[in-house]
Amino acid sequence: MSVSETLEQTSIPALLPWQIQQWQRLGVQWRAGRCPHALLLTGQVGLGKRRFAEAFAALVLCEQPQNGQACGSCRDCRLWQAGSHPDFLRLEPEKAGGGIKVEQVRQLGNFVARTSGRGGTRLVWLAPAEAMNINAANALLKNLEEPAPSVIFLLITDSPSSLLPTIRSRCQSIVFPPPSEEMALQWLENAGVEDTVARRSLALSGGAPLMAATLAGVEARAEREQFLQALTALAQGNVSAVTAAARWETPPGDTALDQLLQFWQQWLAQMVQMRSCDLSGDAQVMALLQRLPGTGEESLRPLFGCYDHLAQARRGLMGGANPNRRLLLEELMIRWARLFI
Repeated sequence: MSVSETLEQTSIPALLPWQIQQWQRLGVQWRAGRCPHALLLTGQVGLGKRRFAEAFAALVLCEQPQNGQACGSCRDCRLWQAGSHPDFLRLEPEKAGGGIKVEQVRQLGNFVARTSGRGGTRLVWLAPAEAMNINAANALLKNLEEPAPSVIFLLITDSPSSLLPTIRSRCQSIVFPPPSEEMALQWLENAGVEDTVARRSLALSGGAPLMAATLAGVEARAEREQFLQALTALAQGNVSAVTAAARWETPPGDTALDQLLQFWQQWLAQMVQMRSCDLSGDAQVMALLQRLPGTGEESLRPLFGCYDHLAQARRGLMGGANPNRRLLLEELMIRWARLFI
């Protein structure tokens, strides 16, 4: 779970501005008694999927919703906020970055079989859904194929393609695309992020405001700067891919390896945009571009190839693969260094 999407169980989370349409559509279904038994919330990291799911779970459990949202003060809301509501089951990895085991999913049997502790709908929260191994996924599938009455499954994923097609087909997907740049920058400004930093962080986050807010922190910016310097040293031939991979196999700060690869992708995307559209941009990225041999479209092909390899590596990391991280980084860094020969 990313830092930007971690929530404390102390209050009913507020919806984010770019979630209103999804909330309204789901609210119509809920009030009409047509809510699907399984919802799959998808979208990239940093868009608040967990916050949305928390708000919906609170609404479903609430005794007296107000203005289409949980009241936050009834007994059910207080139980939910305390993390002790008998009709809410949370399934997550037992440790950060770990998997969801079949033993955890088997808890569903007792939960869905018993009657509601508060006489209402029961909810199963499962995140990140792509963290299930194949046995856990098959155990969940049995519950989705034969849904118990008055049970709603909330599955949250950053990587829906990593889930079994049979699981995806039994859920209604709620997709969260990134908001417009204007909306995202306004939200970041309200959060106290300075404009220049906000724009740079938003570009690196792929347009995800919550992730951008995290990236705007001083420590995160320093770590990102160090990584860009390492890639620059590789491009200049001042360090070997083996040495650089050993240094960054385990990032020194809180940034996960797949996030570092995302930054790398964004820098590559900026290089492509600068060269193809004759634009200026970040000085360090422009300096890298100036070292790239060749001109025109032909010089862009290697950049696209490197970008694709980074995307494939990220999909593997996010999908629960456990590659040899040192070898993975060495391969990617060797490809990167070859761009500048």
